[in-house]
Amino acid sequence: MKKIVIVIAVILLIAGLLTGCSQTSTSNTTNTNNTTTQTGSNREVAPDFSWKDNNGNVIKLSDLKGKVVLLDFWATWCGPCRMTIPHVEAIYEKYKDKGVVVIGINLDTGDVSKVQQFINEQGMKYLVVTDPNSQVASLYGVNSIPRFFVIDKNGRIAKMLIGYDPNMEDVLSKEIDALLNE
Repeated sequence: MKKIVIVIAVILLIAGLLTGCSQTSTSNTTNTNNTTTQTGSNREVAPDFSWKDNNGNVIKLSDLKGKVVLLDFWATWCGPCRMTIPHVEAIYEKYKDKGVVVIGINLDTGDVSKVQQFINEQGMKYLVVTDPNSQVASLYGVNSIPRFFVIDKNGRIAKMLIGYDPNMEDVLSKEIDALLNE
């Protein structure tokens, strides 16, 4: 009996890691490792948003036209999000000098200094902006995390990836390479 309980607990833990973290406690959505790819003229325009850089300058997503952008919606309390960090960091390192911008959008609602501490502890070198009221997440229809959007050079959404996928680095690299060659 004890073995059965342990096996069930392990299965539930693995299922929870693979489906991602719900952003709100009222969400009834269960996500699996899904990807959506849009091609050419079928791509939707990525919703524009802005943030302040370290010098206080306001930057908009639309200012990055001509570059491929990877948006990563995540939170410090989300286990699957934590699992994606090394993959996102590898993407950043691989493409940072090739016209690709990686933006982590943190959805924590607490103290921003704790988020910064987490970023430092994890060695995250890519840009992270905070979205404590989930305004940007709402623009993108994000109801579970981690969630990734790859945006083409024209500011259109080319790919969306939901949840943790151990092959995500390869999946994202293939999409980014294709977009860089468009």
